[in-house]
Amino acid sequence: MMRQALFLPLAASLLLPGTQAIAAEAQRPEQVQSDISTREISIQPNFTGVEIVLFGSVDFSRAPSVDEGPYDVIMTIRGPNRPIVVRKKERIAGVWMNGPSKTFPSVPGFYAVLASRPFRAVAPKATLQKLDIGFSNLDFGKTVEGEAADDGFRASLIRLQKEHSLFQESDDAVSFLGRSLFRGSIQLPVNVPIGRYTTQVFLFRDGNLLSQSQSSLQVHKVGFERVVYTLAFNYPLAYGLLAVLMAVSAGLLAYAAFRRQ
Repeated sequence: MMRQALFLPLAASLLLPGTQAIAAEAQRPEQVQSDISTREISIQPNFTGVEIVLFGSVDFSRAPSVDEGPYDVIMTIRGPNRPIVVRKKERIAGVWMNGPSKTFPSVPGFYAVLASRPFRAVAPKATLQKLDIGFSNLDFGKTVEGEAADDGFRASLIRLQKEHSLFQESDDAVSFLGRSLFRGSIQLPVNVPIGRYTTQVFLFRDGNLLSQSQSSLQVHKVGFERVVYTLAFNYPLAYGLLAVLMAVSAGLLAYAAFRRQ
């Protein structure tokens, strides 16, 4: 009996640290970890678009089962900003001409939002606006003073970007593969602009933001297209002279060919 009495406190002392560790882990806040299927996209002459996959997991998940996940996930992909001028067409004397315009100085070259369910039902409007989630919550920068009033220019800009597949919204596009694993995919179109892209993953529960994770990827041109792009944007004078030289050379070659005939 004495041996049993000594053994029980010893066993309890050995089990106590493990029990405390499990309890401490259960109290730790959930953390989202995410990554992207590729960190670099090369645009070649035969480029027709590419699908990228975002995936991740919820550390210290408290989901009771695979079918009863309490979490919502929203993913955003944002390309480099650029200024865009939106012009309104007006018909004057039977001829369509450019009318009032508005310049938006900081428009994402590409923007996509994916969610595990309709993202407007995931979090309150104020939270979505603070995190720049959704077309209506994007900040296109301060406009120049003296420009025309909005008058639908912002809505027209979003519509045009959507028509070119540069703005995309996909509800129910993020799926959970278990209690903590999830994934989503998005198609980058052929006209996707080059530059650095930022991906953000937000983890919600009951409308509250629990955690977020960020990664990035680079889109660039390679080969002859990269040379042309570099000349056009970094050395416009050399690009213009080269274009004129190529046009003159093509004209002279055509003239010589027809003259022989």
